[in-house]
Amino acid sequence: MHLNNSYLKKTKKGKVVKVVKERYLRDDIWSGSPLDPECDPASHKLSATAAHYLLIDTNVALHQLDFLEHAAVTDVVVCTTVLEEVQHKNMSAYQRLRSACAAPAKRFFVFANEHHRDTHVTAAEGESPNDRNDRALRVATKWYSERIPQDKVPVILLTNDVANRSAALADGLRAMGVMTYCRALRKDNPELQDLVAAAAEDEEQDAAAAAGCSHGADGASAADDDVAAVGSCGGGRAAKRKKLYGEHLPLAELMAGIKSGRFHQGTLRVSRFNPFEGWVGSESVDTDILLSGRVDMNRAIDGDVVAVELLPEGQWRGPSAKLPGAGDGGKKAGKAVAERDAEAEAEAEVEVDTDDEQGLDEVAEIFQVAPGEHFNDSAGTGKQPTGRVVGIIKRNWRTRGYCGSLKPQRVRGGAANVLFVPVERRYPMIRIQTRQADTLMDKRIVVVIDGWDADSAYPRGHYVRTLGVIGDKDTETEVILIENDINTNPFTPAVHDCVPPLPWSVSPADLADPNRADLRHLVVASVDPPGCKDIDDALHVRQLPNGNYELGVHIADVTHFLKPGTAMDIEAAQRATTVYLVQRRIDMLPKPLTEDICSLRCNVDRLTFSVLWEVDPEANILNTTFTKAVICSRASLTYAEAQSRIDDPAMSDELTVSLRTMNKLAKILRARRAAAGALQLASPEVKFTIDSETQDPLEVGMYQLRETNQMVEEMMLLANVAVAEKILRHFTACSLLRRHQTPPPRQFEPILKAAAAAGFTIDVSSSIALAASLDLAVRQEDPYFNKLVRIMTTRCMTQAKYFGSGECPPSEYHHYGLASPVYTHFTSPIRRYADVVVHRLLGAAIGLEPLPPSARDKEALHDCSDNLNKRHHNAQLAGRASVELHTLIFFKNRTVVADARVTKVKANGLVVFVPKYGIEGPVYLTARDKNNNASTSAAAAAATDGILADRAAGRNPSRGSQQFLLDEEAQTVRSADGSVHFALFDKCAVRISVEEGVAHRRTLVLTLVDRSELPESERMAP
Repeated sequence: MHLNNSYLKKTKKGKVVKVVKERYLRDDIWSGSPLDPECDPASHKLSATAAHYLLIDTNVALHQLDFLEHAAVTDVVVCTTVLEEVQHKNMSAYQRLRSACAAPAKRFFVFANEHHRDTHVTAAEGESPNDRNDRALRVATKWYSERIPQDKVPVILLTNDVANRSAALADGLRAMGVMTYCRALRKDNPELQDLVAAAAEDEEQDAAAAAGCSHGADGASAADDDVAAVGSCGGGRAAKRKKLYGEHLPLAELMAGIKSGRFHQGTLRVSRFNPFEGWVGSESVDTDILLSGRVDMNRAIDGDVVAVELLPEGQWRGPSAKLPGAGDGGKKAGKAVAERDAEAEAEAEVEVDTDDEQGLDEVAEIFQVAPGEHFNDSAGTGKQPTGRVVGIIKRNWRTRGYCGSLKPQRVRGGAANVLFVPVERRYPMIRIQTRQADTLMDKRIVVVIDGWDADSAYPRGHYVRTLGVIGDKDTETEVILIENDINTNPFTPAVHDCVPPLPWSVSPADLADPNRADLRHLVVASVDPPGCKDIDDALHVRQLPNGNYELGVHIADVTHFLKPGTAMDIEAAQRATTVYLVQRRIDMLPKPLTEDICSLRCNVDRLTFSVLWEVDPEANILNTTFTKAVICSRASLTYAEAQSRIDDPAMSDELTVSLRTMNKLAKILRARRAAAGALQLASPEVKFTIDSETQDPLEVGMYQLRETNQMVEEMMLLANVAVAEKILRHFTACSLLRRHQTPPPRQFEPILKAAAAAGFTIDVSSSIALAASLDLAVRQEDPYFNKLVRIMTTRCMTQAKYFGSGECPPSEYHHYGLASPVYTHFTSPIRRYADVVVHRLLGAAIGLEPLPPSARDKEALHDCSDNLNKRHHNAQLAGRASVELHTLIFFKNRTVVADARVTKVKANGLVVFVPKYGIEGPVYLTARDKNNNASTSAAAAAATDGILADRAAGRNPSRGSQQFLLDEEAQTVRSADGSVHFALFDKCAVRISVEEGVAHRRTLVLTLVDRSELPESERMAP
């Protein structure tokens, strides 16, 4: 039987097209059950001994995936009606559902009901698509019920739709909601109840209330205590609760308001340091819009695309002038929410403290210093446009969930409502219901958000899985990887099939290739960090007979093995980058490639894509050659080993001489870039010495940069610029480039205000002017001062991004930090997919191989660059988080007094940077007792190494209600009696320790101490 189905579809570009689908209805489509006598044995997938078969509807497939993915949930029928609808609505959910269907142990059977003569249904006149699909699932359930003996294996329609269940029961079918199913039929696995999305339970409770607290409609036994308890009129949520937040406006009204200028659209960025402050950047407003407090955020979370309404100018305010968590210091932000939270929770008959979230979320923490982040601040400090969220345009809730732990509290047995605290402080606490509260109290768990009602202080969610014990290194590393969406799945067999078998060596065919130069006679070497195994670059330089030099950068020829469209290519494109943690590397490509076949190890022949220059003694480029090649590296050196060769006058071998020559040329290139306006910025990097037995850090210190680091950097920059120019000449519309946009003036506000307060000038009119003024920012009494200024300037920079050359005019290709008109990434194809794309572009540009058709697709290139930017950013965050974790482990059983610098002053404390450990965090001028009452910190009164010259000898600071005065213009804070005074960039000393909390919860704490306690060995050098 043949049917046609047509409908209109809107494409990504906004074009409306008519789609016609042909369906051929058949009789030879099987049920997949061995209990069906007519079923072809070859299609058997469902178990003959299952307790029951479940047939799920679309909403269960979309919203209950955590439940469906549990190992105990098996023998499920997934109709094509459901698959098609899920694919249309949520591709991520569709892929997860497909994976479950493909897992043999799950026994999920895909039933092509839309193509079966007996189960296909045609929409009735006036019937909505949703009602038609619900009817199709009831027809499929009935078809299964007639074929499968119901006394052996009952067939249950699993749906949370009350109307659908009622219709199924009227047809004589068995139907249940998900929570009722778990409570009534899965007492063997009580943890399944924790996995049910909260919305499902609410639906079932509402249905039960409408039915007079009866559960018979769901097919569950009224005698089931658990079921009865949930639906009882005295349990669950209160019938009516006060609204804590304003209702979100409909999308049509939001879009009309944005068009008229009444509302402003942008993405919410919540402060990492104070979760009660956030900003929305909108093109319609010149500066960021401040959102102060959870009421104004109105249930939006970090990453949501929101519509914001500006408050009257008289209500505008600036970021909080106090550090969160000290005395009354953080209570004002969100105070209204706190008060209403307590009221609402009381009405809901849930026991929580008034300051639930203030007590947890507002404790300032210690962080690894990161570019683009200003501790507890936005770009400005004074009053700025302030607004409130009136609607959500696009939610950014993670389908993978949020990592964290339960808020420590006493719980009774059975199902308990508890608060989940995400490890990422940008996110609010989440209310979940669990039967495992006691067991989970000392665990890291994953929770998913299901919804956030206007009458609830917190979003509601459900438990997904347990990761391990809080504080365990492996558990915390897993948290880092999940939080940053790092793919740690093993490579599939299909990917491994793309890798040549080991042992591998360069073949005679490779050597005979006329397009591949044999450069094995050159003195080539690699220079990398210690322990590097994925070596993707090597260098050489030699003097030519005419007195000039041949300079060579040789990059692993990854695209010789990584072919477009293969399983390995698709996987690499998705992963986009290798992720480096302190003790772990998550590869973009399989290890046989990264550590052997492509790695440019010494004393073995390897394939490369090489760039060769002829340069004169002043490093002026005379000509450039691009070629595939074969090399044989003479040495795999570390930066320290290469530097030792350069510095040792007794060494004069060919390799050492070439390193000295290359270093000389690199210095000339570096000076030339600096003269052109390239910025010499800085970021703190730390290194760990790891115990070989425990794998815990033994030592931690600043990473030492040598001339050889800069030498390699210059060679890589030279190659990247040369390749960018080459591919752009040949592919003006589809080259993958990397740009660093000029920061808008407002982004420089923090460093400009800091400089003005400290008595020096920073000129940001151009990169040349900025570079020159940074060179002049020195203090004779503090050799570390200049580097600190450069670190603070780095934070003001925009992030460099990948983009397609066809997306913007050439005037916007510029890389501000490097002062280069055009730039790309070519030198690390083993660990960056961007470089793989560029290798293919370069190969096509020099005529070696045609460009893959997909590479010319502008939309595909845009999607690729977006993924590259996202994955690169996530990898950076994961790397920094790994350093934070190992720093915490290092200080677990030791206390250290360290040199520090003041990077921000607040009304109740300071933000200080500790260079040796690369960390930044708060120190309070007011101590906090166990009741969080404030008193002047004794250490604060004697901590500044001569700054407190007015302080009488031997005088003790008062311990009462000492007040501190903040001068935002001068960037100073002083006590009312003048005994304590701090200014930006002041030297100070801090004691670093770890506080042990409930259930293994550890926190790194900085405490201000007198600089007389600072060992001489700890004082900072330049």
